[in-house]
Amino acid sequence: MRAPTPSEADRFLALLQPIERDLERYCRRLIWEPQAASDAIQNAVLRAFAAFDRYHEDASFRAWMFKILTNEVFALNRKHARLARHEFQLEPEELADLPGADSANDPLTAAALADALDENLVIALKSLTDAERAVLLQRALGGLRYREIAEALDIPLGSVMGHLARARQKMRAGLARLERKNPLPQTKPL
Repeated sequence: MRAPTPSEADRFLALLQPIERDLERYCRRLIWEPQAASDAIQNAVLRAFAAFDRYHEDASFRAWMFKILTNEVFALNRKHARLARHEFQLEPEELADLPGADSANDPLTAAALADALDENLVIALKSLTDAERAVLLQRALGGLRYREIAEALDIPLGSVMGHLARARQKMRAGLARLERKNPLPQTKPL
């Protein structure tokens, strides 16, 4: 691999800048360890820049970048899964019993509501397979068309549609199950 020239670097940045926010949103939902999102994005951009001489004008740069980022996130998720086997999980009730835990029942604020909904969404997303999660997020957050998703993940177009349908079904069922398990508290009228 040769180093990109200054004009290629400018071209790379010109193609990257319009999709930076989409890549970041996609990565933050796909990755299991939120602190690793910036590392995944940085590594993906570095890999893409190093391989920019292999990018073809007739291909979608957006799909190409999503493919590189997806591969990077999958690698980090596998690493996280290996490390997680040595951790233990606490249930919310057990966490409240830990010394120093604040068990005060504050009223549900807008920020707390957003956090609760986001937590349910993350739990539901983690119930999906890697392929289902990648397809759903590339469609929902990345705005990629089915053909671009197929290209980014290197899977057939029919598989994209199947993964997306299963992911949507699992998300609906998972979110409904979480809502039944932990309903939002009713607020008193003012």
